[in-house]
Amino acid sequence: MVDLLLRRYLWLIDTIRTAGEISYEDIAARWKRSVLNDDRSVLSLRTFHNHRNAIEKHFGIEIACHRGRGRNTYYITNREAIEDDTLNRWMLDSFATGNMLAKYRDLTDKILLEDIPGGTEFLPPVLKGLHENRLLRLIYRSYRSDTNTETVVEPLCVKMFKRRWYLLARKTGVQELRIYALDRIRKAECCDETFVYPAEFHPADYFACYYGIATDGYSHPATIRLKAFAELPHYLRSLPLHASQREVKQTATYSIFEYYLSPTFDFIQELLLHGDQIEVLSPADLRMRVAEIIRAMNIRYENFHNMK
Repeated sequence: MVDLLLRRYLWLIDTIRTAGEISYEDIAARWKRSVLNDDRSVLSLRTFHNHRNAIEKHFGIEIACHRGRGRNTYYITNREAIEDDTLNRWMLDSFATGNMLAKYRDLTDKILLEDIPGGTEFLPPVLKGLHENRLLRLIYRSYRSDTNTETVVEPLCVKMFKRRWYLLARKTGVQELRIYALDRIRKAECCDETFVYPAEFHPADYFACYYGIATDGYSHPATIRLKAFAELPHYLRSLPLHASQREVKQTATYSIFEYYLSPTFDFIQELLLHGDQIEVLSPADLRMRVAEIIRAMNIRYENFHNMK
């Protein structure tokens, strides 16, 4: 029942957001045709207003009424509650995409999607631990070990990166923070014991100077300049690598982008992903690290000629 109501709320928000301004009669007509409305139920005016109140309470999104002559219309007064709230925006965008795809299920052989790694089954206990400040008991297997290890942690936040969910947590009695990939968790359960969430800790601030989820503990934020060639500048403009991205120079053959972040493993891997379409200009130590990796790769490929 809760899941059904959530989908109805998301549908209503998305319908009004997409329309900009819409009457109750048009909303009811769209609900009647919606793929979510399996039994073709009628959205009564009373139910509509109940949904409006619930949406404001749970999402902080206010749906107001613009009264006209013989025809009232509804609109979202605080669109920033969607645009500036990453969770609301992510839920709505995901819902809108899923709802759209559901309309075209007969195209299942023509719509190709990426598989999502496992681990989402552990989101419920992890989120419960976050919500109730409860310790989490994890059985975890890292890529560095062939054995499972049991640990008790204080959950601090979850983050999605490249289709994977990660948990940032602190082991009990230890100050060091660690990242746990949910797809490498073998078991997760909430403990009865609670902990005091650090009032000075803010997840967005913690990751602000990082790309991805790798926080190696020794890299420090620095001003990084990248030279992008061919069509890569267009991709970087449409989908910035990091919130700090600034285009500081643009020519007919290349552009220079500037960032302020820590050059961790994830960021270096992203740079290598773009091959010869990107060059690190500064700082010198990052340029040297990338050059050393490319040099080692070149040696491996040169040895290919000697393979039997």
